[in-house]
Amino acid sequence: MKIEKATKSDVKTLFEIEKNVFLGDIMALDLSSFYYHVKKNNLYKVVIENKIAGYILWLNRKHFYRLYSLAILDEFRGLGIASKLLEFSLEKLKDKNMQLEVRKSNFKAIKLYEKFGFKVAKELRDYYEDEDGLLMRLER
Repeated sequence: MKIEKATKSDVKTLFEIEKNVFLGDIMALDLSSFYYHVKKNNLYKVVIENKIAGYILWLNRKHFYRLYSLAILDEFRGLGIASKLLEFSLEKLKDKNMQLEVRKSNFKAIKLYEKFGFKVAKELRDYYEDEDGLLMRLER
């Protein structure tokens, strides 16, 4: 398993992962968004046996990093890849606090974020089209 910064040549594959993981989600990223984020933000890919298995995207804000998206292909789930991407991110992006939004019903993700020290800061009413979200922060 190798984690590294995504490049322009990875964009089409990352977009395919996005479509696969977030099928039907109106907040899913489009192809041009990936081109933008490769240049402007912190987009890391995880490679297993020469295949991109997933990615994590952090937006660089003035006072914090915002986790915008984390996606792992179905065939690679359950291998601890999301944990490795978060661990890698915490080491790479250690100069600011971090925050993220997560669906209130996504217990598995919430538990993962709590494992790395994120705490619920507030409930976000009607944040998603069909449910509430939670704002989680990691103060450093």
